[in-house]
Amino acid sequence: MNKNVEITLLINDLLITSKHLRLGEEAQGAKHLRMCLDKLETIISTDMEKSRIASLLPQMLSAHERSDWLSLADYLEFEIPDMLTNIS
Repeated sequence: MNKNVEITLLINDLLITSKHLRLGEEAQGAKHLRMCLDKLETIISTDMEKSRIASLLPQMLSAHERSDWLSLADYLEFEIPDMLTNIS
């Protein structure tokens, strides 16, 4: 599959995950988040791409540990898609 298509599909999945978290559907959000992270891992290929995405992971993990679903949803809806759009 074309990398641009994969990125578009991943961004859509990130938006769905964000929606679940914003609606308080933590179980569904967590399930989708795991799928998104797996897809993200296969899409990013260069060290620079990995570094840019990895810079967000501590903040995302912290939001998850605090059960701050809105902050986590913001990362998934805005930050990661923006980075993915710039690498495609």
